[in-house]
Amino acid sequence: MKLFGKILLNHINLILVISFVVVFAWHLSKVDNFSEQLKPQSVYALSLEMSFESDGDAVNIEAYVPQDNERQQLIEESVVTNGLDFQVATDTTGKIGNWSGEGIDIGSVSQVQYNALIATREVNYLIDDQLRIPKKYPESLSSYLAETDAIQVNHPEIETLWQLIKPQDTRRVAPVVKAIYDYTYNEIEGAPFKGFTDALTAHRLKQASCNGKSRLFVALARLNNIPARLVGGIILNQGSKKTSHQWLELYINGHWVPFGPTNGHFATLPENYLQLYRTDQYLFRHTADINFDYLFSIDKRLVASSHFQIDINPQQTTSEINVTQLLLVMGLEPETVGLFLLFPLCTLMITFLRNIIGIKTFGIFMPMLVAAACVFTGFIKGITAFIVILLFSYFSHLLLDKKRLLKIPRLAAIITLNTVFFIVGLSIIGITNRLEFGMLSLFPVVIISFIAEKIHNLSSDDNWFELFKVSVGTLLSIWLCYSILNSFLLEGVFAFYPEFYLLVLAALIYIGQWTGLRLTELHRFKEILPDKDNPVMGINVRNRDLVYRLNEKSLLRLAADKLQSKQVLIAHDVPVPDTILAVDSLAKIDQVDVALAKVDSFALKPNQGSQGNGILVIVNSKIDEQGNKVFISAGGKQYSMQAIKDHCCDIIGGTYSQLGDSDTAYFEPLLIQHQALQKLAPYGLSDIRVIVSLDNQADDKAEHNIENNAEYDADDLANGHADQHTSASGQLAENSHQEQNFHQQKNSHQQNDRPKLKVVSAMLRMPTKASDGKANLHQGAVGVSINIASGITETARIKKDNVTHHPDNQELLVGVQIPFWSQIIEMSLKCPQAIKLGYMGVDICIDEKLGPLVLEVNGRPGIEIQNVQQKGFYHEFQPV
Repeated sequence: MKLFGKILLNHINLILVISFVVVFAWHLSKVDNFSEQLKPQSVYALSLEMSFESDGDAVNIEAYVPQDNERQQLIEESVVTNGLDFQVATDTTGKIGNWSGEGIDIGSVSQVQYNALIATREVNYLIDDQLRIPKKYPESLSSYLAETDAIQVNHPEIETLWQLIKPQDTRRVAPVVKAIYDYTYNEIEGAPFKGFTDALTAHRLKQASCNGKSRLFVALARLNNIPARLVGGIILNQGSKKTSHQWLELYINGHWVPFGPTNGHFATLPENYLQLYRTDQYLFRHTADINFDYLFSIDKRLVASSHFQIDINPQQTTSEINVTQLLLVMGLEPETVGLFLLFPLCTLMITFLRNIIGIKTFGIFMPMLVAAACVFTGFIKGITAFIVILLFSYFSHLLLDKKRLLKIPRLAAIITLNTVFFIVGLSIIGITNRLEFGMLSLFPVVIISFIAEKIHNLSSDDNWFELFKVSVGTLLSIWLCYSILNSFLLEGVFAFYPEFYLLVLAALIYIGQWTGLRLTELHRFKEILPDKDNPVMGINVRNRDLVYRLNEKSLLRLAADKLQSKQVLIAHDVPVPDTILAVDSLAKIDQVDVALAKVDSFALKPNQGSQGNGILVIVNSKIDEQGNKVFISAGGKQYSMQAIKDHCCDIIGGTYSQLGDSDTAYFEPLLIQHQALQKLAPYGLSDIRVIVSLDNQADDKAEHNIENNAEYDADDLANGHADQHTSASGQLAENSHQEQNFHQQKNSHQQNDRPKLKVVSAMLRMPTKASDGKANLHQGAVGVSINIASGITETARIKKDNVTHHPDNQELLVGVQIPFWSQIIEMSLKCPQAIKLGYMGVDICIDEKLGPLVLEVNGRPGIEIQNVQQKGFYHEFQPV
């Protein structure tokens, strides 16, 4: 069984593709015309508006509305009752909608409405020339042979007329029907509708509208013992109209065959004829003296053929499977069926854009949700609404940010403001299409509010280029998802042939296993890609082969929790900065006053933050004229004690948290950068990023030992490293006393059966004026590669430019010995002993008095370090 499971897992993609091919081939063998079945079909959107005035008494309005039959299908319907009760009744004549109620304002004009989306098809019948007129019919057809006040079957003038126009053979159906049709179509002149016209009047005047012609046709057919009935409805022509239409049906050989003597339809009925009732009926009935009026509005549209229950092309065999009809039976709204069917394909598109192309968006699947709203509004209108709401959210964020609200209340307030803005905006615009209004309301205002938060963070960091790239990627993703969701062809494919989901799943699994470079990474690492001896590692291979395989999720969460990881590192004798105070709730916020009373400099950090967001560095303090203590940041900005506490509240509220959850604000003493690094980069705290991973020589047992809390041997790389420290010009003074103390604290490690670790790469990140004092490479900090064996700097880079000197003070950055290098290496290798990650980034700073300190560890270290060292390091990692 285990062997079978392993085979299944290892060959799941092949199994999915083969399954798809087999099922799809079987499906195609059952279908006459694959492409014809998927061809989008025309439907009609019908709106019937009825207006009336009330005198205060009860109002009752009845109207025939569409129902399903063999040539028409009601896809969806809705009503507007305007306070009236609405009921539907069905009898042999048709489907009757009834609006009734009391209490309508006297003299006011009220409106009710019926809306429907209807699919129809053309029908054609061939009448057998040899078919004879039956002498007897079932009792159920007797009413269709009887005379009525409007259909004078037995009137002498009607009988005389028949004697004049009858064919030679009156026993066969075809010649009799042909004679009646020729007379009513050719001899009775058409006329505009002027009210009720019976059969006899149409004959006498030799002129009639559709109802008079049809009644005369029915009278002559019944006279010849052929059951006949009137049919009423409307002709679905684009636009608005008040006119209805009548035609008739003859019962021939077990079928009701349509005839239209007004417009020349013999045993056929066009696609745009909509039946509303049968027999001789009034289309409307209503309370007297209410100034009743009505208007039909018709719009022809395209929909996926899977929405049809009627057989559009009876001559062709189609797929027996139709997922659309299944979803409709289960209660899913027709307008959302296509979205439901095509969402998996949209996820594939988003996955392809992110993992293969490398396009970034605001949110992973947010573009798909916005595209879904655009399907109902149209792309231009939907995108415009999205941008307007987004801008409103952004400026609302700026406004509320001045109030220093906590994150969750602030987002809730933005959502509320969005809702009010949305309602007011639509009221001003005055959207009258009810369906469009309803779909606009599906805009994910909650998600848009979170997007506004991300835009605010990017703009606050002046990262405008990144903001532009993400915005373009988001709009592109929305447009591509919109194109998918708006495709009737694709909707039909997945409705009739659901085996295509197997293909989508196989593609997703393939992309999930693909470890090649993303298209954007080909540009990002274009300078070092030609070096085949040092292949570049992309994000995909980092995530799949290193992060996901070597790092447990629980340990990744531990690494992201800076306070908790500090405690673990301390327990393993790894030096870290002290913690002055940690504040995890608003109830403890007053502890800040006591903790900072005698502190002039510190760093305030969010526990779950990332990329330096939310960090506040205070370098000094002073007493203002009112005698209050004022703190001065590294950028020269002044903060009152209350402002510091407000920033703590922001952190606690989750403003800078990676997941948006509540967080902990903590204070650390301000580190005094080692003089050697201070001389190189005096505008902020530099740090050293060291990437540690399993050694290439480690076997599967090593990976197993990581999960079982094995210790790591740090000696191999530490031994033999130079402990010489030169000045910034190449001769940094040796701080042997601190290094000896560190070596005395070092634990001895056993060499047997332990997984081997090694330092893969290292770089020095140095702040600049352009990076606003932050050691962030993407914001303009300098990245300087370090030779692992010697600790001497080799190359330097600022964004896309290779440099040799610091841009602010022109200090030489290449050929510099990093102090405490062997100690830094051993500290880096000791961190996985504490937090047992098989792939880790360790960030270390060097304090003037305390020496090297681990600032934090990272379970997902970035890959830009390859550009800094001007070579890839994919070959350095163990293939698992």
